Amino acid sequence: MEVTPMGVLLEAIAEPVNLAQAWTLVRANRGAGGVDGQTVAAFEADVEHQLAALRRRLLSSERYVPPPVRRVEIPKPDGRMRPLGIPTVADRVVQQAVVQVIGPVFEAGFLPCSFGYRPGRSAQAAVWWVNKAIRDGDRWVAEFDIVGFFDHLNHQRLLREVAKVIDDPEVIGLIRRWLRAGVLTETGLQARSSGTPQGGVISPLLANIYLHRLDSEVRAAGFRLIRYADDFVILCDRRWKAQAADRLVRHIVADIGLEVAEDKSGIIKVSDGFEFLGFSFKARFLRPRPAALARFKDAVRARTRRQAPVSLEQMILDLNPLLRGWGNYYAIGHVQSLFEDLDKWIRMRLRSKVRGSKARAISNAKLPTRTLERLGLVSLGTLRRTRLSPAPGHSLG
Repeated sequence: MEVTPMGVLLEAIAEPVNLAQAWTLVRANRGAGGVDGQTVAAFEADVEHQLAALRRRLLSSERYVPPPVRRVEIPKPDGRMRPLGIPTVADRVVQQAVVQVIGPVFEAGFLPCSFGYRPGRSAQAAVWWVNKAIRDGDRWVAEFDIVGFFDHLNHQRLLREVAKVIDDPEVIGLIRRWLRAGVLTETGLQARSSGTPQGGVISPLLANIYLHRLDSEVRAAGFRLIRYADDFVILCDRRWKAQAADRLVRHIVADIGLEVAEDKSGIIKVSDGFEFLGFSFKARFLRPRPAALARFKDAVRARTRRQAPVSLEQMILDLNPLLRGWGNYYAIGHVQSLFEDLDKWIRMRLRSKVRGSKARAISNAKLPTRTLERLGLVSLGTLRRTRLSPAPGHSLG
């Protein structure tokens, strides 16, 4: 990566146009307030003054000091809790403003094998490349997950990686202050000596900077790496190659101060099946992993309760975003028959709303499929049939 000269970045970050663009994105993402309790709506009510104040603080000799993040926990698919650190709305604007300026600088040096949190990249594209590797004849996969990745990033190591590209002590100092900002929990303010909080706008970029060495060394060794944040796989045509890749990754991960999660890592024969980014791969077949399908059906049930005090029309309006989001994500798989079966099941649940009791096939006469279509019900089968290929327009390098 080419080093960016000193003294130009902070001015660009604090430019009114850049701050305004950052605010637009923060407003679109909404989200809860931070430790100061200020909401997105409250910031918006005085937005011109707020942005002007942020510009002054960024350019002041006293420097911008990020406030602590607010700790919240959300459930993970495996039943455990995922800790998030929620910055204040104002701090999210500053983080976004920084990402808009330095992100493209780092993006120019990132490798094609990295798909997470990058413009024009997606989990679907990563899945597509895994499936292509299997179609091309790779029969072994080394899969990896990192223990508490976001919580264990070494600050000094990360800042050294940033400094290789950003030769601006003011910006590096700002990133250092974000890394060291405390965490407000129910028991009080806690200091942070490692990690970057999930929930921070800048954290995904910092994660990719930290793992760039992994990408570079694994690709230089000739392995087909496909990484999405700290979840990654290496596809190989021989078992011994997968074993060599496994040894290399473990060495790199340990050397950058992290640890491979043994229960989520290992070498697997593709024909035995493995899971990656919500998909189940087995031989040449690509389907939603069973746990993802179960969670989807639970979510549908929660939105289609017979006794729910809402109209059928409102029920469909509430259901459609779930169907559209889940269907569009998994439509790249071998799911036509699954989607058609799910469509039938969803229609039966909606018919039970009209009957006020458990749906039966005869309910179709009372509420035909074409009536549900006129009411705007999203069809998973139609999403699958009309879905364009997510094939990316680049190689893996």
